[in-house]
Amino acid sequence: MSGLSVDFDKYLKRIPTHSEEPAREAATPVSHYSRSANDAWNLLKYVKRNLAKANVYDSVYEPHMRRLSTMVMLTIVETFERFLKEIAAVCINQVGQAVLDDRLDVFSARGSAVAAHFESGDLGKALCESLTWCDCDDANRRFRRILADPFQDDAKFYIFPSASQPPASLRGRAESMRVVWQLRHTIAHNAGLVTSADAMKFRLLTKRQVQSPRLLQPTEGDVWYVKLFLDETVELVNLAIAQRLSELLTTIHATDSTLFEADSKAKVLADLFGVPATISGFTRQPQ
Repeated sequence: MSGLSVDFDKYLKRIPTHSEEPAREAATPVSHYSRSANDAWNLLKYVKRNLAKANVYDSVYEPHMRRLSTMVMLTIVETFERFLKEIAAVCINQVGQAVLDDRLDVFSARGSAVAAHFESGDLGKALCESLTWCDCDDANRRFRRILADPFQDDAKFYIFPSASQPPASLRGRAESMRVVWQLRHTIAHNAGLVTSADAMKFRLLTKRQVQSPRLLQPTEGDVWYVKLFLDETVELVNLAIAQRLSELLTTIHATDSTLFEADSKAKVLADLFGVPATISGFTRQPQ
């Protein structure tokens, strides 16, 4: 150890203040995902493009680029996880105070998490932000509940449906999504080391032999395919939820038209999801 004395209490506590305003795209879940995922991918391309102009040793370059690919892959998957919680928060904010059933009980946020959002008055963020969203079954359960018709146990709606579950537009993605979630787990919790437990899970998910212990070394192509899959999934999920939420609000409005103005609510949804929205016969386009 050197004789240098570092005031860690001072330097570490000021790190959270080193920040900037979110990009304007952060106002809506789908555009927030797109901006962040593209920024992460562009980082990988930027570094590769500029290092191509410099003299580098291949023996050092390749491991560094693989490590950067691993970090970018994790960032893109975590950006998708944030998309799910942001779009769930939107659903809660639009429905939560218009129905007096127990649909919000599926969001088991602790009091301290709710208190942190008390001043902002954002019910959706208070209930969603402290939860993890990296499991297909949890996501299905939460969205089915919040998007159910009034006083019904669950909606016939799955974010990651099986071959026989609705909506048809989202079928065929659950198996691949579970692989992506496991990649996220291995990178985030084991620094990319495939443990014996990870290898067993990958074996069951991919139906192929996976060795352990091994260090994940994703290629640029691997990162691209993960991003392409999640980009497509975000677009499909965003549209499917917008449509289901519009149907639910139409049902609620039919029971009590004084709860909200259908035309104005359709405009709010169109802007939040970036797609046309129709409520009680009123169709509005996104801004």
